[in-house]
Amino acid sequence: MLLALKNAFSRLGASQTLRLLVLEFVVILGGVLAAQLLQDRFARNAEREAAEAQFESIAAALHNSAELAIIRPRMNLCMRDAIERVRDVLAVPGADRSELGWLETPEQMVLDETGIDAARPLLARHLEGDWMMRLSSAEYMNAYMRQGQDDELEAWSTLKLLRPENGPIDEATRGVLLRALGEAERANRLLVEVSGVMASRASELDTPTHDTTINGMAYSPKLCMAMVGYEDEAHGEAAQRGELPDGRPIHPRVLQQLAEDAEWMASARARWEAEQAAQASQAEQAQTAD
Repeated sequence: MLLALKNAFSRLGASQTLRLLVLEFVVILGGVLAAQLLQDRFARNAEREAAEAQFESIAAALHNSAELAIIRPRMNLCMRDAIERVRDVLAVPGADRSELGWLETPEQMVLDETGIDAARPLLARHLEGDWMMRLSSAEYMNAYMRQGQDDELEAWSTLKLLRPENGPIDEATRGVLLRALGEAERANRLLVEVSGVMASRASELDTPTHDTTINGMAYSPKLCMAMVGYEDEAHGEAAQRGELPDGRPIHPRVLQQLAEDAEWMASARARWEAEQAAQASQAEQAQTAD
């Protein structure tokens, strides 16, 4: 075979031999480039599939945060009521604490680390900007929820000193308890506000939530967890009556705060509607003038 090829090439002119060599080089180069392109395509597809799998894994890891986003608004009025009841006791040195046997810490939900930081370079190459922003926002909300729960647990663990079996409270301890009460109020407000954003992000990311887990939390003896067992509609109806869903009256200061919040919201909406009407009128006048 080699001898035959050698004889064939020997009968070719120099120009023909050169053309054959060039053709052979082009064929080989084309094969190499085609193989490289195919390999690159397979690699891109594999990386895209890995990014999609990582995205789904992160979205699923946020499920506890998504469930907490449903739970916290249901606890909100009960937590605010508890805070005001404790405030009343702390306002009077030596006040009767026999009714504070209910003092307990809230339930803590385990909020998983999502791994988004490690996956960010991969996701950034394959996710559109909006999706990456939503995922990052959900991760921030998850971190805020973890911090809020930690701060709340520390605050209410301190406030449990007010339980009647813990004996007298001196003035120095009362100062510590007042600071803890402020921290409990701040943590509750943070968790409720973040829950609204987290619920929106969880819906966008199709993060799963489990009704059995949410409803099961209502059986916890921890602070205000019984409120989780009532649907959102029941909470709204009870609040209009000035009650918690279980029939307990809401502290008057909380009711006053609710009324002030509603008034502010109504005023803000009225201003927004007026601005929208003014802009529409200006646009109509400009269109008519043209």
